[in-house]
Amino acid sequence: MEYKKVILKSCHQDEYPDLEIICRVLQKEEVGGYLQNIPEEKKFIGTKVAPVTARRGVVGETIDTVLKTVIDGREYILSEESGVVKERDGLVDIVVTNVSSTSNEEYIVKAAKFAKTYIDDGSGYYTPTRDPRVLTEAPENLIIMTLWGSEAICLQGSYIVTYSAEECDYNTLERGAKESTYEVTPINGSAKVLRK
Repeated sequence: MEYKKVILKSCHQDEYPDLEIICRVLQKEEVGGYLQNIPEEKKFIGTKVAPVTARRGVVGETIDTVLKTVIDGREYILSEESGVVKERDGLVDIVVTNVSSTSNEEYIVKAAKFAKTYIDDGSGYYTPTRDPRVLTEAPENLIIMTLWGSEAICLQGSYIVTYSAEECDYNTLERGAKESTYEVTPINGSAKVLRK
């Protein structure tokens, strides 16, 4: 078993210090087996419902994604990463802003994936397609290795999102973001309707 020390940066250094936590590290191939050992009452069907704003990126543009979390009433930076907008298969990446999440973060989405995931509702916002996935509440602090090679921190009580178990495609969802961006129901045997 591998563990790693993580420092969460304080968003208000003058009021409280950074926070040190210990996380269990799961390689992407280990996540599926780990999730099988979590009780069903900790699993939910989640459908993203919160609209986003989006724009076509500029090739070469750098987008800084900053995710925040609140612990004991204090705000910390959960993760920071930079990505570069690219042209893929003749389409330029889309820059998405989660306006309803804890962090209002910006991030890059491949244009083809964005077209499958969101619908232009004509109001200046894009509404998610109803694409259910399993959300599993983390029983401990975790780092999961994503399909694209990044480390994703999942604090105890936050969620691991299963996009495709067959492809080992998992990500994390901060507990506050779940409340503000997802419609959630208990799993109660409904997992079989989800993509594997």
